[in-house]
Amino acid sequence: MLSTVIKATQASPCLLNDFEAKSIATNKLVNVHYQQNDYKALLDYIQNGEDQGWILFLAPPGKPNTAFFEQAGIDKSRVLMIDSSKVNDNLALLSTLLKSNNYCTVVTWLNEVSEQTRLTIEADAKSTNTSCFIYCKQ
Repeated sequence: MLSTVIKATQASPCLLNDFEAKSIATNKLVNVHYQQNDYKALLDYIQNGEDQGWILFLAPPGKPNTAFFEQAGIDKSRVLMIDSSKVNDNLALLSTLLKSNNYCTVVTWLNEVSEQTRLTIEADAKSTNTSCFIYCKQ
């Protein structure tokens, strides 16, 4: 659960540092990570970002609670979530959300991201200058 991981890593920051960096792709807007427990880059981006728009969590693995956002220094009024039970096609919805220009950051969890899919996501993100963080299982 995301909130449990964040609480644990805040209590013991060395947990984040123990992971080998395994991002397959990082550019200005799209960040793909294979360490699902390593949210340091996401938290750094949100805490230090200049954009104060909406942050959307698309199909998170669990439901972060209000305390999670407060402990991470994130204004909970900026956060929206779409529960995984409400999503039929993550990639199609991700594309629509990135193109909508309604969010400063979209965070999602996928099984895998092919090179072609990553390029498509980058194009969608670039069209509206929306940041995207993707956490993959593989």
